[in-house]
Amino acid sequence: MSSQGNKRYKALDHPIRRKIVQLLADEPQTYSQLLQKLEIESGHLAYHIRNLGEMLEKDESGNYYLNREGVKAYDFLTGEYSTEASGGNSFERVVLLSLVFLMLVIAGAILLGAPDRSAELRFEEQKADTYVLSLQALDIVYEIFEDWEIPRDHWTELLLKVVKIKSNLDDLYSYSGDKTYVGFAERLEYYESELSSVIVVGDPGYMTLTVEKRYLIRELHTLLLEIEEAL
Repeated sequence: MSSQGNKRYKALDHPIRRKIVQLLADEPQTYSQLLQKLEIESGHLAYHIRNLGEMLEKDESGNYYLNREGVKAYDFLTGEYSTEASGGNSFERVVLLSLVFLMLVIAGAILLGAPDRSAELRFEEQKADTYVLSLQALDIVYEIFEDWEIPRDHWTELLLKVVKIKSNLDDLYSYSGDKTYVGFAERLEYYESELSSVIVVGDPGYMTLTVEKRYLIRELHTLLLEIEEAL
């Protein structure tokens, strides 16, 4: 199978992404329509749409639809390979035969007691949750930047988001062994400490966003964008 094919089928590992492809195969859908039918949070939908990558496109009316790669992915899901895939092109035939062979191997592995996929799905859900938390934390950062006098609740809420993101990143590292996650978690530990210290010494109600605090938030903003991009 080509590297492009591997990437395409890997994206279909998650049931939510398979459902998105199936819905768009029926007809183009707006973001709101997908949200309503999938019954998931907006941030989670954004995460899964981003992971579908090259399969989807968006028209001028804001409707998502399957492009050529998306149609091939849908054909793979349903087992209804396109005429192009089953035609006279020998390379396409080789790819098709490779897919059939791969499916037979997978079936054999299942019969022999293949490992449960639940851990991989939990990893994907944890990534999606962390992505959503990062977006929420960024929203708070933007609110904080709007004024020099801010509600202390904003600062506290940002701290709680940072703590949760850090915990999730530690879990992602445990799942995958990818040191990128633990690296982000270690960097967030500094901001967790700094945000906590401000809450302890600050006045109740509102707090003044000093130059030092704005600089701290600006650095945290950069880190959150890095985390969002990595997810």
